[in-house]
Amino acid sequence: MASDAVKAITEVLPPTTDYLTYLTVLETHLSPEILPALNDILQDAELTQNIGWDLIHLLLPLPGSETCLGSIARLGNPREVVLKVTESLQLLDLDAAEDEDKGKEEEGEAGKKAEGGEPTNIDKFCVLLDLLAILHPRIKTKYPSRFLSTSLMAILAAFRPSNQATLAVVSFVHTISGKKRPPLPGRQSSLSITRTLSASQTGVSAPDPESHEEADPQEAAIQTKLLQSFVTHTLQDYVNNNPLEWAARLQESFDPKKVVPWKKSLAESYRDDPALQERDTIVGQLVALARDLGLSDYAELFDTIYKTDEETPDEEGDNDEGNYPTSPGDIPLSKAGSIFLLTCFIFASVMFESKSTPPKLSIFPDHARLVKQFIGTDGPATIGGEDSGVIDAFLAIGLWLEHNNEFVSGPLEDDDFLQHLQSLSLLSANTPSPTSRYAAHVLTSSILHAHPTDRLRLTFISDTLEHCPYETLKASAVSWLKEEIITAHERKSENVFASNVALAAAQPYLFPDTSELGNATDEELVEVLGQSFPFHLAVVNFIFFISGENYAHVVPSGMMSVVEEIYLGPLRAAQAKLLAVLEGNPDLEKTAALSPVDLQLLGERISMCSKMEG
Repeated sequence: MASDAVKAITEVLPPTTDYLTYLTVLETHLSPEILPALNDILQDAELTQNIGWDLIHLLLPLPGSETCLGSIARLGNPREVVLKVTESLQLLDLDAAEDEDKGKEEEGEAGKKAEGGEPTNIDKFCVLLDLLAILHPRIKTKYPSRFLSTSLMAILAAFRPSNQATLAVVSFVHTISGKKRPPLPGRQSSLSITRTLSASQTGVSAPDPESHEEADPQEAAIQTKLLQSFVTHTLQDYVNNNPLEWAARLQESFDPKKVVPWKKSLAESYRDDPALQERDTIVGQLVALARDLGLSDYAELFDTIYKTDEETPDEEGDNDEGNYPTSPGDIPLSKAGSIFLLTCFIFASVMFESKSTPPKLSIFPDHARLVKQFIGTDGPATIGGEDSGVIDAFLAIGLWLEHNNEFVSGPLEDDDFLQHLQSLSLLSANTPSPTSRYAAHVLTSSILHAHPTDRLRLTFISDTLEHCPYETLKASAVSWLKEEIITAHERKSENVFASNVALAAAQPYLFPDTSELGNATDEELVEVLGQSFPFHLAVVNFIFFISGENYAHVVPSGMMSVVEEIYLGPLRAAQAKLLAVLEGNPDLEKTAALSPVDLQLLGERISMCSKMEG
């Protein structure tokens, strides 16, 4: 019974027993029912300083133990307790519980306990952060940053960017930094976050029993830089795991005509969906926290982004004082977190009409230089595999610059132009997000068409058609060629796209020899046409486009007969053969990358081209 357990832990209180024996008695009788009595016992500061740190791991799994833990944080030896709290953070298995806890958040159950009343791992994470927020201000030593550095590293190692955990981090930094700000104005939250340790629960903290000297004069600056770095790393993790669709939302704002009338816009989704609202709100709180900590200097953010690995301090540290930072310069900000801050400032200036002045940038050289720091750093083959938030950020910045006509502010070398376009175009082919792929295509197209030299634009289009291994990107190149021809016609330009020069240069790659399709097996035909369908459909549509009277002048003499012989004719035969194969083989149709409907569409377009030629 609870009364017997309370009696047992009360009768053997020190000095009746020694502290070690008393800890054994407590562990034997510990249960949620005795927690109120235990909290009364813990108000003895001398007792709590001797046993409190050993109770952290015992109390943490118990429901309702927050008050006792708060008393230990207030009255125990802060140096010993802080080590036990960071140790408990390191032991949390958040990876194993992440899916379960995230599912509870999505169902609006954040902050609730798991079945059986036990705290979830995210609940424990939040409680431990609350304890650290009490403990660190109590530590009075020459180098308090050493304790803070250890705690922040433990938090980041345990952190998994759920909404509940991120809000706990925001609250923790607010408390540690002493930066207070009113809550953001009311957008209904999808979470109900209850602070685990309120002021009434925590009461007055005891002094540090080992306090004996003043803090070093540099300590304030070091601790501020530690918190700045911590916030940028938190922002990095949160954005990369919680898509914000910055680029797609900006594109929608810049070109509202492209929004499908009967489809819900992203602006409406982020206005109406509480989960999406929560993402915006949490990122807004992280950005506001960064500003409160002094991270609003664009020069400092750019310095972080452009630093090479050799210039960046080793996270392990290389000084002689136990590998702790000895100056603010020893503490690096997160590169990705810094670019996310810049993106947030830009995004807010457009979408939320923020009064803050966005950074002064242009696509060349600034955007191109920024992209080189993050995209394709391990070679072109890796482009599109970067973190989703990083890709979104660079596309958003690029779309903003393109919309503001900030094209070039310095020397523009041909190689830099072509390399930048290659990176962006590969994003449009490889990034997993459909909205990011479209944003990358729009940005690539805009930058390509903005270059003043027509032959350089043609070079990029022809190179893409000749060398690119991605059929969707080759299809984009076909559309770029079409757009250039239309623009030259409408503006009555005198350039390569207004004559037959462009098609003469692109012809070998635009209309490849498809005769080999006639020798392919059924399975090979399914694979080859399935992969190349976007390109062939784009080319056939292009042939229909240049067959019109308005564009006869751009077609080299005799080209159409060659196109019919080496491209359209064999393609027509392959299309008819594969259509018959799929219609006669339902099992093969189920596994094919394209359907009979796709093939019928391709056949109709080929027939239209043939009629135009006739």
